[in-house]
Amino acid sequence: MTNTWLIYALGGGWGHLNRALALGRIAAKDRKVTIITNSPYALKINHENCIVNWISEQAGFSTTCQQVREIILNTQCDRLIIDTFPRGLGGELADILPQLQATPRILIHRDINPDYVNAKNLRSFVAQNYDTVIVPGEGQDLPLADLPNVQHTAPWLIRNCEELPDRMSVRSHIFKVNPDIKTILVCAAGNASELSFFAQLTLCLQQNFPHCVVRILAANCPADIPETLWISHHPGIECLAAADIVVGGAGYNTVYECVAVGVPLVAFAFQRLYDRQAKRANQVYRVQNIQQAITTVSTLLDRIEVTRNLSMPTYINGAVQALHYISA
Repeated sequence: MTNTWLIYALGGGWGHLNRALALGRIAAKDRKVTIITNSPYALKINHENCIVNWISEQAGFSTTCQQVREIILNTQCDRLIIDTFPRGLGGELADILPQLQATPRILIHRDINPDYVNAKNLRSFVAQNYDTVIVPGEGQDLPLADLPNVQHTAPWLIRNCEELPDRMSVRSHIFKVNPDIKTILVCAAGNASELSFFAQLTLCLQQNFPHCVVRILAANCPADIPETLWISHHPGIECLAAADIVVGGAGYNTVYECVAVGVPLVAFAFQRLYDRQAKRANQVYRVQNIQQAITTVSTLLDRIEVTRNLSMPTYINGAVQALHYISA
């Protein structure tokens, strides 16, 4: 046994990488964990004791597929864990997974578009090529959630609740604000092309709520945003837990992290090729445009108390649960 886990986490945003790190950092206490990713954010964050095998997002389609195939075929591992895309993001795993029958293969089944599932005949492919399917908190109605080898967990989070820093310390040292002032945090965790939208949103919120603190959490400072409004911090859940209201997209991390820490999320459902953000946004305060976001934030501000009086959140981290399923 090599005592090595290999996690496939291709995808251009934070979601796939964060899920991989959420699991990998726990698994890395007892084994070697390698993550394959092409997320540009991989170069900006702590790798949580995992080995990150980064493929540049500038690499072409065929080059990326070939590098992935070479890494998987040349890595000795006793667990192969694939996030979201059973055949690989570009179909590059379709012909190599059958060659790996001796290696336990685990699919992490986040919600995906049923049209993609049907077009690629994924039900049959997953049944033939995966030993276990783990649903990380996305419910019973996913396209593949009724397969016989499915295990459900709570959402995967990159920090356990007892690991979160004190909210007032985050406000003072990261937000750099008076902890007593209500705080609105714009979470710009989507695609890089959406950063300008989040910058415009941040300025509108600052203009409409002058008695609140407004900050934008982003990997890079947007153009036209004063650096005093910008926060660059990973993992983002530590900042979300210290805010009174979060405004962002309806991606996996943003939604489930806000739900876990008990902070209201005002969310835009962005269009994605595979992910159904509109479906996930039903769990939070979905809005269609900036004006609706301002109206919703105003309503929420009238309801909430400043977080200085709130206790630390408590939640179950599904990544810990998943560790047991995968180890078994």
